[in-house]
Amino acid sequence: MWIPDLSNSVGPRYKAIIAAVERAISSRSLQPGDRLPTHRELAERLGVSVQTVARAYAEAERKGLLSGEVGRGTFVQYFRPEQRARYFADSQEPNVRDFSNIMPVLSEIHIEVLREAMVASAKDGAIQRMLECRPTQGIVQHREAGVGWLERNGVQASADSVIVTNGVAHGIWTAMASITEPGDVVATEALVDTSITINASILKIRLRGLAIDQNGIIPESFEEACAHENIKVLCITPCYSAPTVSLMDEARRERIAEIARRHDVAIIEDDVFGPLIPKRPKPMWCFAPERTYYATSFTKCVMPSLRTGFLAGPIPAIPRLISRVRATGWCANIWTADVAARWLQDGTIDRLIEWQRQKLKTRYEILNHILGAFSYEAEPYAMHAWLTLPEHWRSSHFVDHARSLGLLVSPPDPFIIGRAVEPHAVRLALGDTNRNDQDFKEGLERIAALLQEHPDPMSISY
Repeated sequence: MWIPDLSNSVGPRYKAIIAAVERAISSRSLQPGDRLPTHRELAERLGVSVQTVARAYAEAERKGLLSGEVGRGTFVQYFRPEQRARYFADSQEPNVRDFSNIMPVLSEIHIEVLREAMVASAKDGAIQRMLECRPTQGIVQHREAGVGWLERNGVQASADSVIVTNGVAHGIWTAMASITEPGDVVATEALVDTSITINASILKIRLRGLAIDQNGIIPESFEEACAHENIKVLCITPCYSAPTVSLMDEARRERIAEIARRHDVAIIEDDVFGPLIPKRPKPMWCFAPERTYYATSFTKCVMPSLRTGFLAGPIPAIPRLISRVRATGWCANIWTADVAARWLQDGTIDRLIEWQRQKLKTRYEILNHILGAFSYEAEPYAMHAWLTLPEHWRSSHFVDHARSLGLLVSPPDPFIIGRAVEPHAVRLALGDTNRNDQDFKEGLERIAALLQEHPDPMSISY
């Protein structure tokens, strides 16, 4: 049981407890998901009142450090927003090479087609639809356009089983909130996108990380988890999983779907990167459509501001899904949905995706040329790479040192579930945070130079 040492603290005791929690999380002696002593237990051990502990826990929860769960206790939060400041750039920071944020490469082409779409909407009467705020499921013309798009990505669905969302994150949230109850267990990759850990924290569900390799989740790990625990949902990103860039082949997808069916586990499939892959593998949906909730969008394959996505689910689940969308904003944004539908019909989406593929392939080639001597995972059409650090670098030291040199990379800790061992690796975003290819190349050259250096022991905090 974690008990803080307050013997040298000064000031109000509740503030000392909060400071102790912060130190323990920073030093990793407290891990995301760890349970803290009850109010009464900690009060007795520290010789303070229960009210003092309650005030400290409440303030720590407000700061995003802890999460209180009625009937279960107080737990270390899965996600701390303030941690992002270490490696995410402020938009105004000069002379920074940013490899921290995954987003597509953009150009004047995107500005021009967006301008044309807005003008066309005003001329042909589509602007009238943009004044509406119904139905919650999405305007039928938009859902029908989505059906065609889903079909091209391997998902056979009807307009009645498709919901328009504000991107993939909204779709995944909608599915998780519809399927799970507080305390349920959701299995996912051992290293997972931060949106999943945020959802878990807010929905009060428990995450179970499954062992992964270059092909994604290892089926035996999923089978073992199902045998020992009541897994309610498998949340999976089979195409270019963040942060490890794994790409699951169809044989493994089929095997995992069979395990899910045998143990009655629902599947939430994040396919935000799938449309970027030419001759892509069949989605998980194809192998278990009766239990799969499939989410995709245009935020990665086209442009970040086109926050329109489509969520397909089993017909019996649609009313519950719609109610969750209504609770999170009534309906998805009609404006961007109308632009997406227009571009699906006139071929603009296809042209922009092909343009994006070529840009990402160019950046992949630059990455291979500059970092070829190092160990990393990358794919020709992926927006990120997973760089294994040389033995003399720990990830936290490398991230901090890079930051001091104006290089922003993502550390592994935001992607870790629970008490898993931190890998000595960092994620590199390859997209538009460096819009100019020359800036991208120059930034990678500086990263390559840093990888060859040895950290100064005097710069490491103990």
